Amino acid sequence: MAAFKQDLFRNLLLGLRARTTEAACPFDAMSLQERKRAIKCSADVAMAAARRGVAGAAIGGRARWPKAILAAAAASSSSHSPGGTCKVRKSACCKRRVARRRVDAKRTIRGYAAAASCDVARRLVRRRTMALRKVIPGGSAAAMDEAALLRETMDYVVHLRAQVDVLRAVSAAVQRSTFLGYIFVLHFVDPMKD
Repeated sequence: MAAFKQDLFRNLLLGLRARTTEAACPFDAMSLQERKRAIKCSADVAMAAARRGVAGAAIGGRARWPKAILAAAAASSSSHSPGGTCKVRKSACCKRRVARRRVDAKRTIRGYAAAASCDVARRLVRRRTMALRKVIPGGSAAAMDEAALLRETMDYVVHLRAQVDVLRAVSAAVQRSTFLGYIFVLHFVDPMKD
């Protein structure tokens, strides 16, 4: 996983550098939301590229999510402005709650409760599977069964966790360098010299 994180970090830095040099709008001129979207897109593309690279091949089999992320990023960058921001699709599937239905007392008395609970369980599994397909990039492929979807989900979650670790390390490094720059200005620049 260390090699994957190194590839992810390298790809993230290259992607951010390319975004700032080729973009019509540099980071300084972007709004906070545009910066956030650009960093998220760069991190997702870096994660997908690192997964498909040498480190990704060593970790596991063929995952569909890297290809889906890279295809979506290529489509969004070609359909928008030359240096435009990636549009990451938002998923609203997990925002609604699954309501539990109460089994009537009459059904319980007649012995239909077991059959009804199996139907409810099947519907619940089907709904959650459909929701999971919407969350995982490339999960809506028709050829993917539930077992493959769960494997894809586990692979995606492991790599998302690695992405979070790398982004936290980058954030900590930026904060340290900003803090050190502030200390440098306070201690080494003479405020009375103007």
